Amino acid sequence: MFFWYLGAGCALLLVTLGPRRIDYRLALLGLALPLADVVIRILAFPHSRLGVHLYLHTFLFALMLALVVMTFLRGATARRWFVVPMAVVIHLLLAGMLGDPVGLFWPLLGSHFARLPDGVSLIGRVLPLSAGNIVKEVLGIAALVYIAVAFGLDKPAARTEFLRSGTLAARRGAPQGAG
Repeated sequence: MFFWYLGAGCALLLVTLGPRRIDYRLALLGLALPLADVVIRILAFPHSRLGVHLYLHTFLFALMLALVVMTFLRGATARRWFVVPMAVVIHLLLAGMLGDPVGLFWPLLGSHFARLPDGVSLIGRVLPLSAGNIVKEVLGIAALVYIAVAFGLDKPAARTEFLRSGTLAARRGAPQGAG
């Protein structure tokens, strides 16, 4: 799944933090970052029965990102980049990691990651082939389209401003400079 994390995560951030308080480009980066576990799984453990929630799907990874931001960045730059570890935590919640506390709090509660159940293939965990996952992907796409249209990203000027600043218009449908 991909769009589920981006759409639902952006919607949660929009509802909780508003359109202008964070850089949504960095939020999208943080929401997608744990998906690199799929690449790690395929390249590092090609013949194992491990699932796809590995190192980047842990609270430790989000904590390390937060520590890097707090250690190496200062002021407005640190505040702008702090959304990345926040978005990673939202991804963990949307991925259902609360149901896997050993994986979520790795290595505190154990040193192993969840394995694929017998009869389940890796491709079934990566691609949204089940009806529930397809519904989640469609909802994620719908949320992204709604946010884009509601905040005027279908207009070139607003889209250019979003790509430059990462913020959304203060009011839905308002031009980017207004508000």
